[in-house]
Amino acid sequence: MHVQFGTLSNVFGIPATHGGFTFVPAAVDLNGIAFSTDFHLRDSVGKHPLAILARAIEQRYDAAWVRARLPRVFGFTPELSEVEKSLLDVHFVAVQTGASIGYPFACTDHYGRTGIMFSPEGPDKATQAKIAGAFWSLLLETPDDLADFQATVYHPGASLWMHFGCENCELTYEESEDERG
Repeated sequence: MHVQFGTLSNVFGIPATHGGFTFVPAAVDLNGIAFSTDFHLRDSVGKHPLAILARAIEQRYDAAWVRARLPRVFGFTPELSEVEKSLLDVHFVAVQTGASIGYPFACTDHYGRTGIMFSPEGPDKATQAKIAGAFWSLLLETPDDLADFQATVYHPGASLWMHFGCENCELTYEESEDERG
């Protein structure tokens, strides 16, 4: 596999194939300096999201659902993001079926709203849309198969703690001035 638009340093977890792509969990640095998050989960589920996601999308903490799905789909537990105001900063390489070129991307969130971030250098927008659509579709295949977790993220600008979790398929989010909630 040859990775374009980024530098691959390691792979881990279990690759998963869906929608014409194999998604490989990876430690990868995206090329470029001006990044933006696009292809949000909320846009992939439409106006009538599944019951498990409805409240999380409406109240802007769908990152909890994504965080709970990743161990079930890819066989690894995501590390807590080092990005401010973010629960997720998980990288993957997407390889189209029958090809040897990999396109890296990050699954990340800002204040609990999850999206996909590619290098500003590429791939082209049509390829990005195909990758993002296949990735979200893969996670949505079995939306109620969630791993339990608890995670706390500090929001320095607001001086508050954001508490995300999932227990027995119940997603939770709350904010507090105390790290323990």
